[in-house]
Amino acid sequence: MASSYTTLLGLVLPTTGELTNTWGTTVNSSLTQLIEDSIAGYVSQSVTSADWTLTTTAGGVSNQARYAILITTGAPATTRYIYAPQQSKTYVVINNCTDQSSVYIRGGTSSSYTTGVEIEAKSSALVAWDSSASDFIKVAGGGGGAAGGGSDQIFFENDQTVTVSYTIPTGKNAGTFGPISINGGVTVTVPTGSVWTVI
Repeated sequence: MASSYTTLLGLVLPTTGELTNTWGTTVNSSLTQLIEDSIAGYVSQSVTSADWTLTTTAGGVSNQARYAILITTGAPATTRYIYAPQQSKTYVVINNCTDQSSVYIRGGTSSSYTTGVEIEAKSSALVAWDSSASDFIKVAGGGGGAAGGGSDQIFFENDQTVTVSYTIPTGKNAGTFGPISINGGVTVTVPTGSVWTVI
């Protein structure tokens, strides 16, 4: 009888006696390595020209949907989407796009998907599939939290000089503690309907 595979992560389930004296290759590549990928592995992809649909190959072989950490790169100049399987799984999503583009992780495909979770530019979040909501939810992260000594969460900190042009995302407001200077040749774009408050 041939091996089968687990439903969620596609890990090998050898049958009794199947791999006598030959288990090493199968267990190492179809179990041990895949467990490591799902706990600590990362995969990255440029989203400059397109959204990212995670690969979901058959059980026992590597695929992007199994990895623990998803990193987006590139400069899409628009919102991009990661499409992941609608099943129990957590991901750390890191938005390393070099422009100000947000990234959403959604359950499903580009033709049928959930609302998902937004990860803003230069931010990261831990997300999980919530079967009761039938969607991904943010568990932690997203940046912008307060800091302080020990367990204090008192101080919000920001730089004092804008050195790279920035566009506030449409539908968002921004706040900054001043005084603030903007380097020559650098612009801060505030879309219609948005507000940038410096206090």
